Amino acid sequence: MATIGQFRPVEGGGYEGTISTLTMARKVQFVPNAKKKSDESPDFFIKTGRCDLGFAKRKMSKGQNPKEFLRVFLDDPSFAEPIWAALFNGEGKADLVWSRPERKAE
Repeated sequence: MATIGQFRPVEGGGYEGTISTLTMARKVQFVPNAKKKSDESPDFFIKTGRCDLGFAKRKMSKGQNPKEFLRVFLDDPSFAEPIWAALFNGEGKADLVWSRPERKAE
């Protein structure tokens, strides 16, 4: 997994930080979804400036010691295709990580 962003929690329950890849470096905010209509609705909207970049939903990891993380969907015209990533909380910070999906054999 590659770390593509570093964030910090902010007042109100969101996060702010930077996503950095080979094609972009943007300040980004995870904004809590205050008008969540169902369990299927995103928990956060991901914004850069006034633009929408994606969304995130709370999930639990599997295993003996499950931990909460955010499953993150990002899309940008500079990406070849949308990506899924994960935001993991640490001590006063959170890391956004991504790994390339395995290609299916043809």
